[in-house]
Formats: sequence, structure tokens, C-alpha cells
Amino acid sequence: MTKAFFTNGSSRKYKMTIVAAVLMCLFMAGCKQEEIKPAQPAFSVAEERQVLFSPGNLQFCTVGSHATAEGTAKGIFRFAEHQYDYLGQANALVSDTNSGWIDLLTWGSSGWHVSPCSEKDGDYDIESLCGSESYADWGVYNAIGNDAPGTWRTLTRDEWDYLVNRRAASTVDGTDSARYAEATVCGVKGLILFPDRFERPASIDTIVNINRNSFTLSFSDNIYTAEQWAQLEDAGAVFLPAAGFRGGTWLSTIGEGGSYWASTCNADRQAYALLFIDGVVNASAECTYEKDRGYGRSIRLVKDVRQ
Repeated sequence: MTKAFFTNGSSRKYKMTIVAAVLMCLFMAGCKQEEIKPAQPAFSVAEERQVLFSPGNLQFCTVGSHATAEGTAKGIFRFAEHQYDYLGQANALVSDTNSGWIDLLTWGSSGWHVSPCSEKDGDYDIESLCGSESYADWGVYNAIGNDAPGTWRTLTRDEWDYLVNRRAASTVDGTDSARYAEATVCGVKGLILFPDRFERPASIDTIVNINRNSFTLSFSDNIYTAEQWAQLEDAGAVFLPAAGFRGGTWLSTIGEGGSYWASTCNADRQAYALLFIDGVVNASAECTYEKDRGYGRSIRLVKDVRQ
């Protein structure tokens, strides 16, 4: 009979050593993999600052309660199921007693200083949505879904401008530093944002009018089905639907223009926003109506990528 190479005792010790080594390798591999890159393609918003976008526009309803940075508050925040989803006419029912969802929120209406369902100007004596007043930022103050308060934040005016107008990015279909293009996704008009590193899926037709800003263009220049958008989304593209805006219960440009708040204020009752409509894209629009912060606009939050 063949004699065993190890005795029972030494065999057990050898096996335990091998198992420990394997577990250590797996542990180190897991840590190393987490540090290599973010879970999805990132977007530069400054020279050395990148962000990841939330999976959809921010939505709110008054039913239930959620955690805040200070305790709990009435209502629930969540992200839209799809990037191209928006609630449209449902926003005309906005009130503190409406049990439906809305997604056009007034500036700084995190619930810390101004109610998310504000129908009036409210108390907007806020200088910014950062620093000592960061709780006025919806993501900083509120738990959104299962994400703790502080997981998300709103882009500043300069960050929107850098993202849309100045960052270096991939060359796509002959356009250097491809940053955005207007499109229609699943029948919804809006703006596609391309990550810093992007490669158009081979099955998707050439993307046209990238980085263009002209009234001669339209959302119909690039049209995608749900299946085609899924491929673009998997490649890292972000879509901002043209969800319009509201003044109290009055709605405008629903399905025709996009209006996304920045966290930067402008004068006593004004603030900045990303605006796009009919081929024109303004990443640092001055919303200069006297009581502009009382208008409801879309919110797409971001989280910072750790360098």
C-alpha cells in the first residue's frame, strides 16, 4: 500500500494554512478591486473632482416618514425608477396634504428650512446649499430610499458649467471631448450626458450634434428605444428628462424643456440652474425672476468619487 506523505496532524495543519492563505488572497483582492475605480463611469465636475449620478430624478411624497441629519421628518424621498421618468401633471397637485408624488421642487426645499411641498416663496434666506447651510440640500439632509443622509448632494453652478462646457472627455463619432447631446429616449425628450470615458455601443447608430448649442437642433436628432437606451446606460450615459418647471400649481414646458437646480444662489430670491430646450443648453442659467427660488424644478443628485 502507498504510504501517506503527511501524518494526520501535519495534514490538518497544512490544510488550515492553505485555507487561511486563500481567504487572505480573496480579502486582499476584494479590497484592491474596490479601490481601482468607481462602480460606474464617472463625470468630472472640476479639475480633480468626479461624481456619479443618481439613478433618476428626485421624487417626494408626504406619506410616511424618513430619516434626516437631525432626526426624522414627514414624507419619503426616492429616485425615479428610470432615468427618463418624470411625473409631469402630478406636480399641479402639490400641497402639504397631497398624498401623491411630485418631482418639481423649490430651491433648497430639503425640509430643513423650506417644505418640499412649498406652494409659496417660503423663507429662502439661504446663501448656498453648502457649508453651514448644507442641510438645505436635499441629499445632504435627507435619507433617500435606503441611502443615509449625506450620501448625495446637488451640483454647484460652476460644476454644472464644467461638466457641460469645459471637461475633457472621450472622442465620440468624430467629436472631441463629447459631453452631451439632446435626444429622445422611450418617447421622452431630454439631454444625454456622456461620462469622461465613453464608447458608443456598436449596435447604436452614430450620435449626432454632440456638444452643439443652437436653436436649429431638436430632441429628434437622436432617438432611442428602451432597449437601445439600456445599452447606452450600461456604457455610462446619463439622461435628464425635459420635465419642465412649476410656479405654485402652474406648470410650464412639461415634456419640452429641462430645468435642473444648482446649489448656488443668485441674489435674494434667485438661483442658478441647468436649462435646455429646443437645441439650446445653458449650464449656468441665471434664474432672475424676483421670486425664482419659489419655482419648482427638477433635481438630479450626485455623489463624490473618492480619489
